[in-house]
Amino acid sequence: MTTKHENLKTFLTKHRAKINPEDYGFTSGRRRVKGLRREEVAQLAAISVSWYTWLEQGREISISRAAINRIGTVLKLTNDEQEYLNAIVFGNKPALEEQEEVSEELKALIRALEPNPAFIRRENMDIEYWNEAASKKIFDWSTLPKADRNSLKLMFLNDEYKRRIPQWEQAAKNTIASFRSYFALATDKSAFKAVLDDLKSRSELFCQMWQDYEVKRIREGEKSVLDDKGTLRHYKYVSLKPEHYSNTFVIYYIESKEKLSNP
Repeated sequence: MTTKHENLKTFLTKHRAKINPEDYGFTSGRRRVKGLRREEVAQLAAISVSWYTWLEQGREISISRAAINRIGTVLKLTNDEQEYLNAIVFGNKPALEEQEEVSEELKALIRALEPNPAFIRRENMDIEYWNEAASKKIFDWSTLPKADRNSLKLMFLNDEYKRRIPQWEQAAKNTIASFRSYFALATDKSAFKAVLDDLKSRSELFCQMWQDYEVKRIREGEKSVLDDKGTLRHYKYVSLKPEHYSNTFVIYYIESKEKLSNP
């Protein structure tokens, strides 16, 4: 079974297990597995049991987007999860014009956002550029080898960074979920595979959490971080996509004086 088919099988199985059968009028007693049965998903999505079974088993079948969308509705997928499922089944998003180098104008913008932390990140979580506020209040990426300047690697391979994130486990889950989403949609997956292979070889904890198959692109949120002086700072952050860049984001932090409800 290929990686694509294994991902599809695991994703559908895990999400099927999350559904309460009673939500759809089925009895939940005396079941061998959690959640909906395959035949129940097929019934609710108006497709044949054999067709859904073959899909979940990773067989090569022809299936319409409408049918996949109905399956997503039955499994109560979020928009990001539905897009992830579509990418696995039908292929990736069309390639956009690549711009490998970060322009001097974009770097100047990052510097101009002082005293608020800001940095440039790729879809595979590589950190390309940051301002001084980010190096002091979030993390100083200049202390790391270039190959390790990656948000996902930082979460699992750097004890100092883990210490600075009070809600580390949730932050790690969010980063994995976002990475997985962009990985599925990427036309060129080589940069993602390099990060994934490195982490699998260096972090057993990452290998365990990678199996959760959560999918969610984190576009904005809240985070609490200890700065380089040990002061706990609370932020709201947003991810902005510059025009003409296919896989690049500006991450911008705004400090909040109040303790966050969901750091």
